[in-house]
Amino acid sequence: MKKMLALQICALIVVSGSLAGMLFSTEVFNEVHSRIVSVLCLSCLKLEPKTTHDFTFETATDDTHPDFILENLTKGLVFLHFSEDVCHGCEIMHPVIEQLFNIKFEKDEMVYRIVKFENADIIYFYINIDHTTKELRESLPIYDKEHIGGLPMFSIVTLGYDHGRIKPYYTSLYGTLNVDNNDERISLLTELMQESIDVYNQNWEGYDPDQQ
Repeated sequence: MKKMLALQICALIVVSGSLAGMLFSTEVFNEVHSRIVSVLCLSCLKLEPKTTHDFTFETATDDTHPDFILENLTKGLVFLHFSEDVCHGCEIMHPVIEQLFNIKFEKDEMVYRIVKFENADIIYFYINIDHTTKELRESLPIYDKEHIGGLPMFSIVTLGYDHGRIKPYYTSLYGTLNVDNNDERISLLTELMQESIDVYNQNWEGYDPDQQ
């Protein structure tokens, strides 16, 4: 009888331990899964956002444009490259941007440079949200035009004419740009940059950052 009782107690301990292990594993899984899902990585999640390249004056959050954007628009159009450490799509797009602007930088760097693109000055910000300032990190939702919440994200801020005023005018692209290879990605970005530069050149003389 005592032997049977001892066996039952052992079995209960084993089952309880297994259930606790499953619960712990489930909690860990849920935490990891939640982080992965919340990680802003469109390519990793195999999402294909149906976005447009249309420009808009209104920020995604209805906030005013950050000061660092308003100030730098006096020097040239602004290109924001948002990335993070854990993001397969960011890995794909990193060399594309390096080729586009003929620059080299590490994934965990903070980069602010004035680069040349077809004889135009481009104010380039590389913003890895895991290695940046609060101000730059908080600009991500402001330019998340389609409210996708995904990385990589690329925002081009130029200047446009809006009811008698010259104002920041931007568009945002996501992921690996919904094209199949780097040549197509370069071509798409080049065309969009040329359009943005043309609009900037038409409007920069009337731009006053203090009037925004």
